[in-house]
Amino acid sequence: PAKKADLMGSVARTFGANKERREMCVLVKADVQGTAEALTRSLRELKLENDEAVVTVKVLVSEAGEVSKSDVSIASVTPDTTILAFNVAASFAAMEDARINGINIEYYNIVYDAIESIESRMQEVLSPTPDGEYTGSALVQEVFNIGGTGNIAGSRCQDGRLRKGGNARVMRGDKILTETKIRSLRNFKAEVDVIDEGNECGIGLIDFENFEAGDVIECYVE
Repeated sequence: PAKKADLMGSVARTFGANKERREMCVLVKADVQGTAEALTRSLRELKLENDEAVVTVKVLVSEAGEVSKSDVSIASVTPDTTILAFNVAASFAAMEDARINGINIEYYNIVYDAIESIESRMQEVLSPTPDGEYTGSALVQEVFNIGGTGNIAGSRCQDGRLRKGGNARVMRGDKILTETKIRSLRNFKAEVDVIDEGNECGIGLIDFENFEAGDVIECYVE
């Protein structure tokens, strides 16, 4: 959670076109300038978005040569900036400064691997997971309307366990519908605190009841 908070807190944000714009900052160092420029072009073309936000990559430096103390110094200005070292090493002084300042230096010799790593980080920026440790998920099979309670998701716990009061994220395919808390867990009409893998249950969430069959409810416990 602390790492995630640092990540989200460091992302530069601007607002416009009804979507929040977020930028990931990257430094690119490569064995030759042509490779640095090619990798930079690929990174700048990356864009992930959902209904609420757009994430793109901002390349702060794109040069040939080993990773230097100067590169680490530039990266340290914007928290969570990543240094991509493509077919090059980092000087000992740069590695020491990076360790002290918590700067991430990633080494690659395949362009696709470098781009895939950045895309994974972009996805984390776009759709941060709820606070806490992932404990399990449930697949919504049908929806019940309980008078005075609202809609309850009739579900089966498909892995791990769900815990009443835990943080929850509702997914419909790749789309995040909401992040909230588990208000109630019922098993054969009895209110329970925990549902384990393989068991069926009724799930009630705080301030959300627009369930559909096929939705996935993930549980996170702090």
